[in-house]
Amino acid sequence: MKIGSTRQLFIDDHLIESLEGASKQLNQPTKHPANPLLPMVPAGSSSWEADMPVQFGSVIFDEEKTVFKMWYGLWERGGKDDASVLAYASSRDGIAWHKPTLGLLDYRGTRQNNLVRTRCGIACGVFKDRHGTDEAGRYKMLYVNGSEQVCAARSADGLQWTEYADRNPVIFHPPGHDSQPVPYWDDGLGKYVAIIRNRTRKIAAARNDIINDEAARNSYQNLWGGAVPDKKSLRVVGQAESDNFVDWTPMRVVLEADSQDPLLRGEFYNMEVLPYEGVRIGLMTVFSYSSDYCRAQVQLTFSRDGMHWERAGDREVFLPMSDCVDDLDWGRIYPFQRPLVVGDEIWIYYTADATDHELRRPHDAGGQENGIALATLRLDGFVSVDARGEGMLTTKPFTFSGSKLVVNADAARGRLCVEIIDAAGSPVPGFGSGDCDGIESDAIHQLVTWNGRPELNSLEGRAVKLKFSLNQARLFSFTLE
Repeated sequence: MKIGSTRQLFIDDHLIESLEGASKQLNQPTKHPANPLLPMVPAGSSSWEADMPVQFGSVIFDEEKTVFKMWYGLWERGGKDDASVLAYASSRDGIAWHKPTLGLLDYRGTRQNNLVRTRCGIACGVFKDRHGTDEAGRYKMLYVNGSEQVCAARSADGLQWTEYADRNPVIFHPPGHDSQPVPYWDDGLGKYVAIIRNRTRKIAAARNDIINDEAARNSYQNLWGGAVPDKKSLRVVGQAESDNFVDWTPMRVVLEADSQDPLLRGEFYNMEVLPYEGVRIGLMTVFSYSSDYCRAQVQLTFSRDGMHWERAGDREVFLPMSDCVDDLDWGRIYPFQRPLVVGDEIWIYYTADATDHELRRPHDAGGQENGIALATLRLDGFVSVDARGEGMLTTKPFTFSGSKLVVNADAARGRLCVEIIDAAGSPVPGFGSGDCDGIESDAIHQLVTWNGRPELNSLEGRAVKLKFSLNQARLFSFTLE
């Protein structure tokens, strides 16, 4: 295969031929100590947004303006989804956020607010379209209306929005959609993509044990506010594609629960997507991780072709809720669209909620109820290859292209060496294990050398494999430069 200069991740076995004494490890982000960056305004406040929990949101770094921009939904407590609003905030550093007084819309008797929509605000997915040439549609949005249809809107500045009125709704697949649609441009497909939630799978057909097993049936009803599972549907992840953002292919299911999932952990609530080094990385909120409360954590998913999706890390938790009942994210975590690459880190903004899906929490719980939080991950750090002692990773053969080999690795407590072998398995002269100078540090960008030299131009066009020897080391990615 040809890999070019794209960083090679280990989120799957795409390039792994064998592992000996080493294993793949799903890594979890670190929650920011300043969380919540934007707390919910409590009831009793004089602010117009008092007692309005945050739901889903979108965030970008605008390279033209060198500013972080965020759109976040606020839920009118006790109201339906279409009664929610969409607010805007900005930040220079991504940590301290400013809520500007926009004066665009009247809400709760005032225009002194930062609102850009006063209807259907919590189910909006926003992004800045760097592909399109339509300045009036530089910012694009998909949202779910009160009839559970997906509609489209556009904006020149991300603040004042115009509907695609003659074409809405643009996506509808019975029985309908809710939660946040996730729109983005996919370079590999050359199309716009929409990730949308649907309820196409009836529980009776997909997870019949929930109905037939009395204990499971009772647990389901307790988790979901008394809902009877016989006629209910499971939430699944759907996808559609478009050339122009208004004419979409029929939605198809790309991820749904199966027999490998615990019986009551089959609700896939939403999935946010980060196109990353030739792979699409998905962050999917999954219910329920408790039998007493309807609580949600985040699993990692991926797609190499932009059309077919898989779970990563053996379906383990990627972004966890807290086990402390007083913590902000004890109940639910909803990632924002989309994660951002900031320097040598990946930043994941998310809604943290101390209540479960039915707005319940333990009676003795304290602390804040809801807000916007941040978690950070090492660059390329989704899945690593780890060796606690001596370990080996051998790649599949690929066509070498480049002049240097760079690794993202943590070998501060051990050592990492690389041997280059030909397709038949014989060491390439000068690049054997004994020739490699070895790495004994922790860094994102580390140049591999053999006998003091990094140059690999002589290998151009040859079919080779890389054999990584790890001793108490972790390998996150490698790149040919």
